[in-house]
Amino acid sequence: MEKMIKSYEQFIEKKASEKLSDANRGELAEYHREMVTNFQHERLIHLLIMLFFITVALILLGILAWSIIMYGFILEMLAFYIMTGIVTILAIAYVKHYYFLENHIQNLYKYSAKLRGYKEEK
Repeated sequence: MEKMIKSYEQFIEKKASEKLSDANRGELAEYHREMVTNFQHERLIHLLIMLFFITVALILLGILAWSIIMYGFILEMLAFYIMTGIVTILAIAYVKHYYFLENHIQNLYKYSAKLRGYKEEK
């Protein structure tokens, strides 16, 4: 997904800076709107997955902390400790991926205005 967004970003940047007829600019604006909608859908799905993993990781970390405080480190719970570590790492990876999606999709919004002929305010 990251490669797809970066590739599309390069494509739309190149096309938006070219001199296009009004018809071609309109077609490009419509295509851009479809792509942004698809990326927004992808972002929503990843938000839900990220929230799920963060919730599960926090619950597991809470149980882990409680069990260590109450009973100390128990070797029989090693599989639980490993599972908690894996879920926590996945949650962190999803936060990183969602951060990428959020920033790059917001970058695409400026091209929507550019394709419609609006000036970007600073």
